[in-house]
Amino acid sequence: MLHRFLIILGLMLAFTIPAQAITIEELTSQPQFKQVSQFVSDIPNVDERGASYIDVNTVKVIGFEPPVYTISAMVYKAYQWNDEKVITVKDMTFTYDISNSAASKAYRAQQQGTATVNTEADATMNEEMWSNPGIVRDEEEISRFGFDGMPRPIDRGAFLRRPVVKDSLNKEFYDIADAVYYEVYKEHFDEVVVK
Repeated sequence: MLHRFLIILGLMLAFTIPAQAITIEELTSQPQFKQVSQFVSDIPNVDERGASYIDVNTVKVIGFEPPVYTISAMVYKAYQWNDEKVITVKDMTFTYDISNSAASKAYRAQQQGTATVNTEADATMNEEMWSNPGIVRDEEEISRFGFDGMPRPIDRGAFLRRPVVKDSLNKEFYDIADAVYYEVYKEHFDEVVVK
């Protein structure tokens, strides 16, 4: 009975202890945090900007069944909207299917004789490449802090499972996924070819 109580207590603590507080200074100065994307809004009269970082010490392969690889990492997003300044901490897991990387798709198109040069077909092929880039992300927000490290309330929801598409709206997530892959395999995901 005591053993069961201790297990339940341990599980409760595991789900209620937030990630260690972090400030914007720590995030931007410590070498374990690698900036992988940034943005600045072009909306007039709005000061919106942000940057995403991966904690390279948390990157780990959790699944290896070629051509599918699964890698997890802690991702930090520093975000400013006018006077609101927040750092979110997310546990992210990326599942990569390298048979659907851009280079793999281009290789298959070339082998099938459907690759062309400077035509509308190129645009269609490029659009198809990025509509299914072979990456899916799962994420869960773990903690939220002000830039000064003060805890903020979070919305603990279920994992979100979404495809990672390399387009102007989702470039941040693609950059994060690519950086996580690069940390492990030292090559960019869209350059990997499955022949």
